[in-house]
Amino acid sequence: MRAILAYLTAKPGKEAEFKEKMTAQAKRCLANETGCLQFDVVQDPKAPTRFVMLEIYKDDEAIKAHQESAHFKDFRPVVSDLLADRKIEIFTMVSDGKTKRG
Repeated sequence: MRAILAYLTAKPGKEAEFKEKMTAQAKRCLANETGCLQFDVVQDPKAPTRFVMLEIYKDDEAIKAHQESAHFKDFRPVVSDLLADRKIEIFTMVSDGKTKRG
C-alpha cells in the first residue's frame, strides 16, 4: 500500500470553502476509485488555514488511476484558487493499518 500526505495551506478567509470542497472530493475519490482505500482531511485547530490530507492507495497503479481520473483533473483548478501553499509526499505503508475499505 502507498500513503500520500498532502500538506495544504488555504488562503486566509478561504478555509471554509476549501474544507467543503476538499471533503466533497475525498468522498468522490472513495466512491469512484476502488484502489483508494482511505481519504481523510484534517484541519489544524491552532492554524485554521493549515490542512493535511491522508490518502491510502492499494498501489502505485491506484495512485496513477487517481491522478488520471476526470474528477481529479476537474478538481485541481477549482482548489488551486483557494490554496496559498501545497506540499505532497508519497510513502510506502510498513504497518498493517486498518483502512476504511475492507
